[in-house]
Amino acid sequence: MLLCASGTLLLTTQSVTTLGSAGTICKSNDFKMPGAVISFNSVDSSLSSLKNCQSYINTGMDIATNVALDLVESFNDAEDVNSMEEVMLEYAAMDRELNHYMEAIEETVNQIKQEKPENIPDLKCLVKEKFTALESKNSDSDLEKNEKYIYFKDQLKEMRKQCVCN
Repeated sequence: MLLCASGTLLLTTQSVTTLGSAGTICKSNDFKMPGAVISFNSVDSSLSSLKNCQSYINTGMDIATNVALDLVESFNDAEDVNSMEEVMLEYAAMDRELNHYMEAIEETVNQIKQEKPENIPDLKCLVKEKFTALESKNSDSDLEKNEKYIYFKDQLKEMRKQCVCN
């Protein structure tokens, strides 16, 4: 199960159950392995919750953009606007990390469904490995390619032009 609380994201294997003697009918999102059933329903539900967290990040980026535009419009100190740019980069980093985590989970679940391993794998370990591999490719310049960050920079540029013309 994935949790989005105080910045901590977790994966546990509480959804693993064994087949009864009569056999358990798997739901469409369950995966049969000899002697066990892994239900990915809780993982899907948790991914949905993480996507809600992603919407909070997007909302934060929208708010930071509006604050920065207000600062430019009211001719505030450039340092204040620069601090909003730093906030945007922090949001972009959170967005990237969350995307990598969700991607690692989705890839792990798909891999398990395809490979149909005989033994139940350590899902937490597999996700952590994939997540670490994705995060290892990060660079600071990636953050500046974030769609919302680019929009932020464009909006600031336009607002500055308008303020100079007025």
